[in-house]
Amino acid sequence: MEKIINSTNLKALFHKSGDIVQRQLNVAHSGLIIHIFGVDGLMNTMMLDETILQPLTENEELKNIKTEKEVMNYLLEGGAYHAFAIEVTDFDLLIRYILSGMAALVFDQEQKALIFDVRTFDKRSISEPSDEGVMKGAKDSFIEVMRTNTVLIRRRIRSEYLVVEQLNAGKLSKTDIALVYLSNIADMDTVNRIRDSINNLDIDNISTPAFIEEYLTDNKKSIFPQIMYTQRPDRVSANLTDGRVAVVVDGIPFVYILPCQLPMLMQSPEDYANHYIIGSSLRVIRYIAMILTIFLPAFYIAATTFQNQMLPPEIALSIQQAKQDVPFSSASEVLGLLIAFEILIEAGLRLPKTVGTAMSILGGLVVGQSAVEAKIVSPTVVVIVALAGIAGFILPSQDLSSGIRVTRFVMAILAAVAGFFGMTAGLIILITHLCSLDNYGVAYMSPFVDVETSNHKDTLFRFPIKYFTKRSKKIVPENRVKQK
Repeated sequence: MEKIINSTNLKALFHKSGDIVQRQLNVAHSGLIIHIFGVDGLMNTMMLDETILQPLTENEELKNIKTEKEVMNYLLEGGAYHAFAIEVTDFDLLIRYILSGMAALVFDQEQKALIFDVRTFDKRSISEPSDEGVMKGAKDSFIEVMRTNTVLIRRRIRSEYLVVEQLNAGKLSKTDIALVYLSNIADMDTVNRIRDSINNLDIDNISTPAFIEEYLTDNKKSIFPQIMYTQRPDRVSANLTDGRVAVVVDGIPFVYILPCQLPMLMQSPEDYANHYIIGSSLRVIRYIAMILTIFLPAFYIAATTFQNQMLPPEIALSIQQAKQDVPFSSASEVLGLLIAFEILIEAGLRLPKTVGTAMSILGGLVVGQSAVEAKIVSPTVVVIVALAGIAGFILPSQDLSSGIRVTRFVMAILAAVAGFFGMTAGLIILITHLCSLDNYGVAYMSPFVDVETSNHKDTLFRFPIKYFTKRSKKIVPENRVKQK
């Protein structure tokens, strides 16, 4: 049964909560009593006093008002010195507004409430992105407050077509979520699918990013990221103008972008800040690094264990000489060092930054050198694993880097079991898996798998800006022209 809006029901609901402000207000000392409810610490009390309480208590015009209806009309017609005021008749909606930090004036006789947005939050300042460093470009980044993040986007896209839809998820947390898109560019079918996914979230609390990421991705069993996140407002703005959709979640200091494809995760904002030849060169290096980090350890295992004849004689003799006193096989050495490498990474993340940096240096240099001198591993394996590990860190997306690291382990195990035949089987499975992924109607490997030539000018190579004349047809069915 739906509850009636009145002060008695609200007091019964919040009677154990000491942070809920409950106060009676005598309107202009006329004897007409209304009630105020709000959360202490989330409201700007100075704004509440100056824009709402003071007009209600000191305005002489209110002394002749006899009914609550007249007070409501007075406030809605400009009697309160506040821009945001709405009338609420739904009890659950009223509770959500109060717990989000707004002030509610409750009128018992009318069984209604007026909501005033007097929210204030303790928030960290807008600073330089910590995970996406940039030399040529904006230095601001998103923070944990959703409204601040939408403002950063609005500053860059001053279009009347920019839509910021307010949604809500989490049965208990009631987390605010903003769905941002350009209504004249974005595919509304994609927007509707994302909106439905958010509205259908049947979960108590969105406490970590993974809680919403898993609901927004179609292929949940894949280890490869199918949703891109970024701390940079300029990157979000660029993707919005390309027809994609942004999801801003309150409490999360970055923004999600959908649909997401693999080439997006291999791109960096620096590619567009530099000359197109330099940007293209950096991209080629990233793709080479991705291939190295996946296949180099597996290639070493397969070549030294099964097909020694594939190596030049000098290299084969050098590897054989270095392994003379090592008691373990090549597969055991590589897999052991890969595991040790992951342990060092995890330990560096969990420790404070200063201690973590020192520990990484200690583990990488001292322990590695000691292992070589103790004849536990050969120097060649240390070089192979170190090169593969460093190549993995070049990738701009940390989620993609994590997926690549898991793939590297799988390839190494396949090479240890069946040599180059195992590597080939793993490569076929990997390509088949990536090509089978679909992200809101767009192929995950797009535009590599597209026949549309205009999409190939911003993939492996970054063409000059003048060639970016059209948006992808897969993402934007209409209004595809970007520039003439």
